[in-house]
Amino acid sequence: MNQGISGKRALFIVLLACYLTVLLILTLFTHNYYTYGKSVNLEIFSSVRLMLRSRDSLLILKNVLGNIALFIPLGFLLPLVSLRMRFFLLTIGCGILFSLMIETVQYLFAARIFDIDDLLLNAAGTIIGRFLYSVGRFFRYKVMIFLS
Repeated sequence: MNQGISGKRALFIVLLACYLTVLLILTLFTHNYYTYGKSVNLEIFSSVRLMLRSRDSLLILKNVLGNIALFIPLGFLLPLVSLRMRFFLLTIGCGILFSLMIETVQYLFAARIFDIDDLLLNAAGTIIGRFLYSVGRFFRYKVMIFLS
């Protein structure tokens, strides 16, 4: 018997769809003032080191912390939408694949840099989001036990 989608799950699906829309707009359709043209960076942490050496706080905030922050919601929302995504490595894998897709599309169609550092920072954001989901779920369980 098909029970349909619960109200909470429907809300999380809508939130995930809204988040993904905003993420795609921010990563694919906004102008990047720091564009160096179509290129590939496969040297781990080279662009992060370059930004840190620049001492440009806005550049660091936008590119280092921004790449992490952009993927925190993904790590948090995926397990709320799909039971399969409660497996930690599956959630992280989806975050990495989604980041890889964005980097590839940026390189192919937006004449921007394919940057391994962005992949790593996005993966870190997904891990943080998934960790926050786990912490929230743990405390929710503890509260339910306490109140019962």
